[in-house]
Amino acid sequence: MRFAMLSSFSKNKYLFFQMLKRDIQQRYRGSQLGFLWAFFYPILMLLVYTFVFSIVMKAKWGVEGTNNIGFGLILFTGLLCHGLLAEVIVGSVGLITGNSQYVKKVVFPLEILTLVSLSNALFHMFLGMLILLAIFLLTGNALHWTMLLAPVVLAPLVIFLLGASWFISVLGVYVRDLSQFIGVLMTVLLFLGPIVYPFSAIPEQLQPYVLWLNPLSVVVESLRAVLLFGQMPNWTHLGIYTLGALAMFGFGAWFFKRTRDGFADVI
Repeated sequence: MRFAMLSSFSKNKYLFFQMLKRDIQQRYRGSQLGFLWAFFYPILMLLVYTFVFSIVMKAKWGVEGTNNIGFGLILFTGLLCHGLLAEVIVGSVGLITGNSQYVKKVVFPLEILTLVSLSNALFHMFLGMLILLAIFLLTGNALHWTMLLAPVVLAPLVIFLLGASWFISVLGVYVRDLSQFIGVLMTVLLFLGPIVYPFSAIPEQLQPYVLWLNPLSVVVESLRAVLLFGQMPNWTHLGIYTLGALAMFGFGAWFFKRTRDGFADVI
């Protein structure tokens, strides 16, 4: 099943890139600033976070080695990961029903819709990371060589999101109230994890649950380490997380393949 999905991506590369280009263009079509919003919005948000938390509230992350890094930068790194997760998962709910014109076309590879959605979200996250690093430099910090490990850190999350998106896109066809639950879940994951506060602030007895039940915890902690703190990620945690991500990928691929033939009957 997994290899069949990957083979489909390989055979339909041209279609994938055309659909990705269309989705990115549609995102800003009709707006006065157009594609500039891809830069303007994250810059505005990062400046707001930095002003509110670093200047007004004078907040500190409270972790050794982070005193010279603004709270807003650390927070924004976590929000980039959460934004990626939320955009892909929330979008997955209506991914099949929103593209019903493709469902009855036997030859159309429905599985690439997930990859297009994920790639669109990754593209905008990448722009956000560029802005993060630019302001990181402008605030007197030096780039670390460990930032080169960012793709390694994000790879397990991408694998997890592919599998989760296939699974949720199927559920979205049959469970029409799913969007309400997913919206609440995204808010829960934002606050029940080290996004707006350091992992060390979580009571010790709850840390294992937050670390492994929140799909963002390991990745957010690792991304902050390599991008901002110049530290190596926890390879043990990242390795275990990768195994879980591969399991989610395999299950999502299997579930999508087993159920896709029934989409036309429901839609």
